[in-house]
Amino acid sequence: MKVKLDVRSIQYMNLFERVTHVKSKYCFNYDSTIVFVVPKVLVSKALGAGAKNIAKLEENLHRKVRIIANPTGINDLEKFVKAIIFPIDFKKIVVENNEAYIFSMPRTKAAIIGRNKTRLEALSDILEKFFGIKKVIVK
Repeated sequence: MKVKLDVRSIQYMNLFERVTHVKSKYCFNYDSTIVFVVPKVLVSKALGAGAKNIAKLEENLHRKVRIIANPTGINDLEKFVKAIIFPIDFKKIVVENNEAYIFSMPRTKAAIIGRNKTRLEALSDILEKFFGIKKVIVK
């Protein structure tokens, strides 16, 4: 799992660490939301009491912020994707030959794909970095 970070992501991670006192493993953008990935045992500490740390970060960054647990393997794929695309829901994910098939309800398929496939391309990039999945297909 190799993830390249740009300067802006490093700045976001430094601010995150100053506010939450938790070191973030990774940071990425998804659908105008900044997503921080932290170890599973530190998620509640990163959120803070009453999610006050999220409120501080959103106020400083002027963007929505989400904190999710670091996946430990391909077994965490479904939970990881659900955390990223929340509140959109899907039925299941099947991985075959480095391709992920997301089975969704007809009403949520368009929401997962996004206008001009922006959300699908962003999700595909994220899954390639974390799990080595080359292609994401929504059915």
